[in-house]
Amino acid sequence: MFMIDTHAHFNTIVLKDLAQQIKRVELLSYLDKVINVGLDYHTSKEAISISLSHEKFYATLGIHPLWEGTVETLEKLYAQYDCSKVIAIGETGLDSSEKQDSAIQEEKFIKTIRFANEVALPIIIHANNTNKRVLDILKENYPENGFVFHCFQPNLEIMEEIIRMSGYISVATPITRPTAKRSLEVIKNVPLDCLLIELDYPYMSENVEEDGKNIFNKIRELRKISYYELEDVLDSNARRLFRLN
Repeated sequence: MFMIDTHAHFNTIVLKDLAQQIKRVELLSYLDKVINVGLDYHTSKEAISISLSHEKFYATLGIHPLWEGTVETLEKLYAQYDCSKVIAIGETGLDSSEKQDSAIQEEKFIKTIRFANEVALPIIIHANNTNKRVLDILKENYPENGFVFHCFQPNLEIMEEIIRMSGYISVATPITRPTAKRSLEVIKNVPLDCLLIELDYPYMSENVEEDGKNIFNKIRELRKISYYELEDVLDSNARRLFRLN
């Protein structure tokens, strides 16, 4: 099995033993590439640095909806640094879990989409209890180079809208939980050529060695698809969206 982990967070803010964790990943034969996602200016800058010094790692530039920062700082990063391995903008989007000004979140989200369109990159979307509003914004400010709802909150109606808009959904460890009934319905019904997988390490995953395999095998079990066929389609999807060679 060769897997592209489409969403992870390897940075010194969340990992005190960052160098050790990167080395761990580099030794994993099943993990082919890791998309290291920015949460603010500093983590985005660090993601660039890691991508340039570690072959498996790629970077994104983003301001998480609950983190501080402006899109203008990301634009400066893109202009000033070697961004040859920056393959997406995000994560960006909306989050209703804390008392954050929704108008400010929406303004940053729209600016991020415009920035992504300017640099011709796809966006990675964070939508926590905000799927419908995020879709409304996407319809008015379309990401011209693609988009993915990361760690998708399961909803078949929303999933169908995302697919109609030529978007992708990405699933993580929640689909392996015994209580994941709605997530399993999404897996059973999503067109396979619109599906990505991720670990969202270390937030949604603690065991890099096993969790990716468990996600992969759960999809294979639900879709009754061969090991190699699923490997091929997931790999092709990630390479297509993120323009990976």
